Amino acid sequence: MKFILKNILFLIFIFSGIASAQKSPGTSKTHFIIDGLLGEKTVYETPYYILRTDDEYPKILIDACIHGDEVAGKYACDTVMKYIDVLEGTVVFVPMVNIQAFEKNVRGVNVDLNQVFPGDPNADLYEERLAKDFMDLVALINPDVVINLHEAWTKYDDNLYKKQKDKSFGQTIITNSEERPVFLVSSQYEINKRISDKDKIFRIQSFPYKENHSMDNIIDKLKIPSYTIETLRTLPLEERINYQVICILAFIREAGINFEYYGKIR
Repeated sequence: MKFILKNILFLIFIFSGIASAQKSPGTSKTHFIIDGLLGEKTVYETPYYILRTDDEYPKILIDACIHGDEVAGKYACDTVMKYIDVLEGTVVFVPMVNIQAFEKNVRGVNVDLNQVFPGDPNADLYEERLAKDFMDLVALINPDVVINLHEAWTKYDDNLYKKQKDKSFGQTIITNSEERPVFLVSSQYEINKRISDKDKIFRIQSFPYKENHSMDNIIDKLKIPSYTIETLRTLPLEERINYQVICILAFIREAGINFEYYGKIR
């Protein structure tokens, strides 16, 4: 897979002047698209999409459906891909990391994928092999930042958080550090200024380091900053998708990527 992707990236770079742009109704796009397959020819084969311009960096990778029943992120990725026009930089989407679980609408098929990172290429369980392939893909693409899209059943509450700091809460941006870098705080500001219902704004939640989580392995093993978005699953799906779209666009903007967006944000 690494060899194939490297050669595709090289060829696209050489022939970028004649690469066709993605189009949506009535709108011509500046960027071009590289389609790829994570876990090609395996039971967990799933697509990813690289929206590139002549300027490869800044670069962001956004993934969804590590948990197959947390679907808002997948539909948000689809929506942003349809309506975004990347002018400078690169945006990578992996909308269904765990496509087997997504198709079955379950958190995990054999085990929780987010409990087996960094993975094992020789494991019997496909989730462990998928985790390794996903880590390899992130390393190969080498983005400036990785955003993980998730969902949680319980809304963030200060009192609950004090009692359960290792629990994910809805309407949060999760980091594994107590530090608040400018990128994170600026992204939170951009997200919340677009949310009229202040009861549903996003809080920053510090989550203890977990050696088998994707976010922590991306940070620890690959030395790439990573954050997790958690929308509240008790909200209507359309509303959750809208919040995920807002979050994706805010992080893309704060990553320094120049773009235009033609979709509606409610």
